Amino acid sequence: MKTLLSLIFISTAVVAVSQPNKKAPKMAPVLASGYYVNSQKGDTVRGEVMTNPENPVDIYKGFSFKPAKGGKVMPVTTKKAKAYGYEGHDFVLIVDNGEEMYVEVMARGRINFYEHKFDGKIDGYPAVESEYFVQDNMAEGADAGLKELKKISNKFYKRDLKPYMRDQPMIWSDFDKFVFDKNKVTAAIKEFNKIYVITPDPDKDK
Repeated sequence: MKTLLSLIFISTAVVAVSQPNKKAPKMAPVLASGYYVNSQKGDTVRGEVMTNPENPVDIYKGFSFKPAKGGKVMPVTTKKAKAYGYEGHDFVLIVDNGEEMYVEVMARGRINFYEHKFDGKIDGYPAVESEYFVQDNMAEGADAGLKELKKISNKFYKRDLKPYMRDQPMIWSDFDKFVFDKNKVTAAIKEFNKIYVITPDPDKDK
């Protein structure tokens, strides 16, 4: 009986060793109707954007795109597109500390509010982290520096947002001082932007 069991074990081991190493199957691309804006000409290219990259944060580094006119799904880098979007998600290209990357538009208007996700660590364990950027498109005079895109602290976000929203304290004064709530901040900035609607100047191009 022992001899039989030994033969079975040896046979199984030989079969296991002889099997070639197989790579994990890749997921089929999931495409959604979308667009990108060409960096050189500023043209809007319509087609489909791949929404399920292997690493979820890859969409902040580049994306895969299938033109509406046909063709294969091809990678698009930050060198080729200055903006892109799909299904209500819009991304724009920024430069942070010399690094080109896409950020998702959370709110747009007088105040632009963007989110960028990246591979990081939380409590010492690998995790996806978020960082946020803000700018005031109507800043002038002593506040002109607020027109520059700036990163806000996730921990002291209320302090960092105050210069941008101080004209409407009723909108942001009840923010929790320490607990950052992305959805609440986004909703507040959108409410703020409704008060300061940016309208085109009819005489600007005359």
